[in-house]
Amino acid sequence: MRLLIFSLFLFSAIIIDAQDTVKVMQYNLLNYGNTTSYCTTTNNNINDKNNDLREIISYVLPDILTVEEIHGTNTVVDNFLNNALNQDGRTYYQRASITNYSGSDLCNMLYFDARKFTLSWQYAISTSLRDINLYTLYYNSPDLSTLHDTAYLNVMVMHLKAGSTSSDAQTRADMTNALMNYLDVENMTGNNIAMGDFNVYSSSEAAFQNLINYSNAAIRFYDPVNQLGQWHNSSSFTDYHTQSTHSNDDDCHASGGLDDRFDFILISNEVKNNLFKVKYVPGSYKTIAQDGNHFNKGLLDSPTNYTVPSTVLSALYANSDHLPVTLKLRINQSPALGIEKVKNIFDFSVTNPVSEQIHMTFGAHGSSLHIQLYSILGKSILKDRVNPYETKKDIVVSHLPEGIYFLKVSNGKQIIMKKIIIEH
Repeated sequence: MRLLIFSLFLFSAIIIDAQDTVKVMQYNLLNYGNTTSYCTTTNNNINDKNNDLREIISYVLPDILTVEEIHGTNTVVDNFLNNALNQDGRTYYQRASITNYSGSDLCNMLYFDARKFTLSWQYAISTSLRDINLYTLYYNSPDLSTLHDTAYLNVMVMHLKAGSTSSDAQTRADMTNALMNYLDVENMTGNNIAMGDFNVYSSSEAAFQNLINYSNAAIRFYDPVNQLGQWHNSSSFTDYHTQSTHSNDDDCHASGGLDDRFDFILISNEVKNNLFKVKYVPGSYKTIAQDGNHFNKGLLDSPTNYTVPSTVLSALYANSDHLPVTLKLRINQSPALGIEKVKNIFDFSVTNPVSEQIHMTFGAHGSSLHIQLYSILGKSILKDRVNPYETKKDIVVSHLPEGIYFLKVSNGKQIIMKKIIIEH
């Protein structure tokens, strides 16, 4: 059906001589544009929220932003686009199309920096509660016109059922199972990230296990910080708790302080291991304004939080009972904006197909090179090293099954990945 365009470049030689770093952000907006008996035009006024959100956006400046709890009308999603994102000199944010097949008052939305990304495809999975949205973005690299090549990223956004009952947990599990089954049937592997407000209390919940331990290992997701366990009310995870920013009940914001990890950005193996031009930047996963010192406290409670400017801290407190989470992705492609260019400082050739050994020949490189061989499912098979000024390298593969593999060589700045066919 919609098998993505990764196949166009999946099996070709990939030479990376330039890179860009982009920031991804996930945020529950708390009834943005949606009036309820408890979140009203008085305690959750959309104009006040826009003022707060402008402060937050100006501080974070995400390249890709997914949100939940936005009212599903074009007027409201455009209000956020025009009055929170495209402000303070910004004119470059665009959005996806709204969907609401599940008939909820609260929807998901994707916004992105159109200077860097183009939305090429979107789809929605209807569930008993809310849509799960899937989007494909491609990076606006100049290599599109010269090499007909770029990096693609699949973004999945979901807002799972809230609540601590067994019924609530079952609904969450049904929703993530629907997503994983879709990815499985469509063979939707590649640069995937799954993000949203998951409302899970521990990593052992079926909803979360569906994502990280699905039967088809090729489409499983990974926690970039590998912080698994019982998140709810546990001081062991204070750096990752995202809800609630409020210790006291004001009707709209949930109370209880920061003691739950509800908001996530998960990554596929391809992103984790930099298989197809997109790599998670280690150490970049952050819960914005989480200082680790406010367990079961509100964001503005003592001690004073110095992780963000005071204006941003106040805006985060006022806008939502959730904190946003962010991470950075390294795009191994000529930058769309002509930034962060890296010289092409090595290359190599390889015999193909191979039988007993992979024979590699290197041009001048002057530094150590790191070699990794991956299976077609992204599993690391072996590692090796090329010493500075070494021009030839042979790797024994006679023990490996026949099939398609990927050979990745890196010097820390430049990456070259080539397809290897082993035939005995």
